[in-house]
Amino acid sequence: MSDVLWTDIDNYLLTNILADMGSAGSYATLIANEVLLSSEFKEDTYNPPTVIIFSNRAKPIAQGPHGDGSVHIWTDYPYLLMGVDDRQTSYATAKANAQELMQRLREVVRSRFALGGLTSTVGEFVYDTTIQELRTEVLGSSSTGGKFTGVGLVSFTVRSEV
Repeated sequence: MSDVLWTDIDNYLLTNILADMGSAGSYATLIANEVLLSSEFKEDTYNPPTVIIFSNRAKPIAQGPHGDGSVHIWTDYPYLLMGVDDRQTSYATAKANAQELMQRLREVVRSRFALGGLTSTVGEFVYDTTIQELRTEVLGSSSTGGKFTGVGLVSFTVRSEV
């Protein structure tokens, strides 16, 4: 626990995604070699399968007194989890792998909606989590030598209150 709930959420996700999808997890295929925080996607710099956590903005959505004499603030922290597979020789394999990575990332979020009951030392706590979108992308072109990269994406929002 730290003073900054957002940092605690990042660390919680890093730890739990690696535990579920890394070498210590229960999967026999598409084992994540790395899980990292980033603000941009640089396809050729990863050791796939890789999970990238994006979260670089927050939005205060409500504020005001709540009967206890204190001003309370709700804040939304949007997240995007991106599972990136290694290059495949067929579009179909890349798409299937992207769908599998998306499903596994969805399960990480679904099985931990309360994010372990995270609360910062200043009293900000996770109020709820909402999955916003699930999608897959297949990247590939003549510049990749006819190979395709599957990407599974899960976007969700963590709402906090303090």
